[in-house]
Amino acid sequence: MALMHCPNCDKRISDKAETCQYCQHVLVADPEKIDSERRINRIKKASSLMTQSFIALILFIGGLAYSAWYSDTGTSTDKIVAQAITAISFIWYLITRIRIMLFKRAKQ
Repeated sequence: MALMHCPNCDKRISDKAETCQYCQHVLVADPEKIDSERRINRIKKASSLMTQSFIALILFIGGLAYSAWYSDTGTSTDKIVAQAITAISFIWYLITRIRIMLFKRAKQ
């Protein structure tokens, strides 16, 4: 009995199982179809991570630009909010980039 990855949830299951015990995904006997589904899921996850990275970067640049040019001087509420958004989105961007790096390393 060999172990393989479920194409839906990516957990390790028996190659003789008819359904995944974790997500109840019906497994097909055709290994080409399983590989195809796995590739599609990897592409979806990669594009999701890239989208998150771009959103975090846009929020970072927008918060930085707003706090630098459009908010009042001093410690006004909108400047504090813009700086908080800038800090949160920068951390989000860094975490997402680390997740992308780890995702690319873990080739399955």
